[in-house]
Order: sequence, then C-alpha cells, then structure tokens
Amino acid sequence: MLWVEKYRPKKLEDVVASKDIIQKVTLWARKWGPGQKPLLLAGPPGVGKTSLAVALANSMCWEVVELNASDQRNWQIIQRIVGEGAFNETISDEGEFLSSTQGRMKLIILDEVDNIHKKEDTGGEAALIRLLKRKPAQPIVLIANDPYKLSPELRKLCEMINFRRLTKNQVVKVLEKICRAEGIKADKRALMAIAENAGGDLRAAINDLQAVAEGREELKIEDVVVGKRTQEKDIFKVMQAIFKTKNPAVYNDAMLLDESPEDIIHWVDENLPLEYSGRELVGAFDVLSRADIFLGRVRRRQFYRLWKYASYLMTVGVQQVKEEAKKGFTRYQRPSTWQMLFQMRQRKEMTKRVLEKIGKYSHMSKVKANAEMLPLIKLLLRELEIEKAARIAAFYDFTKEELEFLVGERGSEIAEYVERHRLHRIEDETFLAAFEGKSGVDVPSDGAKEEEEAKVEEEKEEEKPRRKKKTGKNLTLDSFFS
Repeated sequence: MLWVEKYRPKKLEDVVASKDIIQKVTLWARKWGPGQKPLLLAGPPGVGKTSLAVALANSMCWEVVELNASDQRNWQIIQRIVGEGAFNETISDEGEFLSSTQGRMKLIILDEVDNIHKKEDTGGEAALIRLLKRKPAQPIVLIANDPYKLSPELRKLCEMINFRRLTKNQVVKVLEKICRAEGIKADKRALMAIAENAGGDLRAAINDLQAVAEGREELKIEDVVVGKRTQEKDIFKVMQAIFKTKNPAVYNDAMLLDESPEDIIHWVDENLPLEYSGRELVGAFDVLSRADIFLGRVRRRQFYRLWKYASYLMTVGVQQVKEEAKKGFTRYQRPSTWQMLFQMRQRKEMTKRVLEKIGKYSHMSKVKANAEMLPLIKLLLRELEIEKAARIAAFYDFTKEELEFLVGERGSEIAEYVERHRLHRIEDETFLAAFEGKSGVDVPSDGAKEEEEAKVEEEKEEEKPRRKKKTGKNLTLDSFFS
C-alpha cells in the first residue's frame, strides 16, 4: 500500500497546513448554509488540498462525493452527478438517511478543476457556473493548482483559499512521524535531504521516503539516492526573466513550464507592449514573428523538434533585443486571446443548448431550428409584450442564462416574470386527437349513424362511408398552458 494513502490525514488536526487556513476552512464548514459560496482551494501540487477537504468531511461527519481529473466532467456529468448531489439529500454507505436540516451533509469535491477545459470535458465549466448560481444546499469544494486558468466568473462565485509550498521543517516532521510508525530508525540528515529535494511537495517527499526506506530498519544519509526533482516554474517568473534580465538561462526555465510554446508565445505577445517601446518593440515583434513561423511549420509538418527554435526565439531572442534590463514592477496580463476563445466557446455551447430545446419542442432538426425558428423566436422575445414573451420562454423551457444570451437585459425581465407567475411547460398531447382516424375510418356521430343505416337499408348495398376530414383546434403556444 502506498504510504501517501496509508498516512493520509483522517481529521483536520492531522493536516499539515497553516493555522490560518485551518481556521478559515473550519469556519466555512460550520457556517455552511444555502446561499454560501463554495470553497476554492488553490495552490501547487502536493501541499495537502485534497487531504484537507477529505479530513474536513471526516471531522464534520459528512459523506464525500469526489470527481477528479481521471473522470469525465462534461456538462452532462456535472449536471447528473454534481447537480443532483448538490441539491438532494443523501444516504450513507450503511443505508441511513442523512437530513441536511440536522447537519448531515455530503461534501462534493471537484479536484483539478483547472483542467476542466479538456476536449472530453466540453461544457463542464459552464454547467458548474450554472449550478453554483442556483445556490446548492450541499457544501462544495473545488480544488485547482492554477486558479487563474478558471474563468473570472467561476472564481467570483467561490471563496478562494491559497496554499503555499510547505517548508522543509514541516515536511521533515511528517517524515519522522511516518518512520516512527513504520519502525524505521532514520537519520535526520537523510530526511532533510528528501525534504529539500521535494521542494515543498509533501506527496513527493513521502513517495521518495517509501522508495528508499521501505523494508529497512534504519535509514542513513548515504541510502538517500533520489533523482533531483525539477520544480515547475511560474509563468510570471519567466516573464520577469525575459523582460527584467538579460540572462539566457530563461530558455531553460521556459522548458520547465507546464505550458507549450504555443501558449508561451501568447504570454510574450500580450505583455511586450507593457515593457518595450519604439525600436525595441519593433525588434521584439520581429523576433516573435520568426518564432511563430517555426510554430506554423510544427503544425503543418508535425515536426516537433522545431519547438526548441521557436522557444529560444520567443524567450532569449525577445530578451536580448532590449539595450538594458527593465526596472520597476509590471503587472503582467494573461493573454486576451484566451479569454476571447473562452467566450466564443461559451457562446457556441449556449447556442447548441438553445437549438436543442427549439428542435425538441418544435419537432425539427437543429439545422432547421437555426435557420427558421431561432431568428423568429429572438424577434418575438424582443418585441412582444412581457407576458407573451414569458409564455414563449416557458414553452421552450429557457433558463435565465439562455434568455439573457438571446435578448440581453430583457432576458432577465422575462425570466423574473416566468418565475413570479410560475409559468412552466405542460406536456399536453391532446392536440393529437385532431389526427385520429387519419389512418382509418372516422367514427361518425349518432345522428350520422342513423342516417347512414337508413340509407343502407333503402339502397341495400354496402357502401363505405365517405371519409370526413376532421378539423383540429388551432394550435398556438397558449394552448399548452393552463
């Protein structure tokens, strides 16, 4: 069994974290109620974010529902698992009903939400935002290594707590405790070497300790032979190295980033005008354009060895253009292109959901709904009086977000009217009666039957009654509402 799991903290008092973080998390849990913001635990890997969330649930006697990066987290999964779990009561593993009114909650943990933008997680973040806006009854904890990969809207809906890397002394104390539990006599210098190599990553340090100490009765300094761990570099520190120094070692730092060259070039492009001007700016953009040429060749030819030339140009090449290192503090910006792409993706997902509803309730394909119905519905929602517009919105089961997407600010007014008057769609199929008998003979009325029987007797020949065309009721949207 991995020692990381074997010695995972069971209670909050066992978690290695600052007192301030423990107090904030405890206060949040004790005050939890509908309408309170969920927690967003942010910080580098291996500092105890997930362990803290699980230990919190154990200390509060809450059940746990967890989704991590290995699970698919598209909008359907978020809606089905997280959505239902966040608003419904729960049953324990023993079959006991747990009522939230008596404080018997379930903690929903979404791990690595900063990786929710993967292709297989399409629509996951948008679904999560919609869910949080509904003020869930059950507590939710989101966990992210880089919270700024999340949209600003999602961050605003959460109460964020930042974790820092652990100190060497904190890591050593945990390693000593594990060694005592395993009956291993450990040289403190050996544990210090492991802690220093881990760079504040407690999970990495425990894994390294298990690798060199498992099965031993004594651990000496010479037994510690672990590969030097390369710590992830921060993109903002790389930007500082490019613009504030003239040290070519920035190329090596860029290679340690958890970012591809296609991401780094956007960072450099966004922040160049903040540092350079005049000839320096022209020269830097010229070098950056050459780096972009190499990236284009990589995309066309799939020859990824060219990445190193692109990376060198966008880091050292841009760095060496300036005559002297820049001074002072600069607030570097995230690439605006990413925000634009995120907004485009959100609009595309919203359009898809709207077309699915129109197609479903108007009995047509999404292509036809987009070409014929969507422009008409937009016009009606925008121009009709609020009551009629609200009935149309209720008929198509549009949410507030979808209405705001379709008609802007008026969407909020329509949504409020729908909610205030409790309008909702009614699945009424009585109109199908208009089509009865279309595949067979209509049943005539009593008077028609007598007249027909008289004719049959008089003429004494079997004649199929002439099929009468029934007139169905005029179908309008109003006919679907009680």
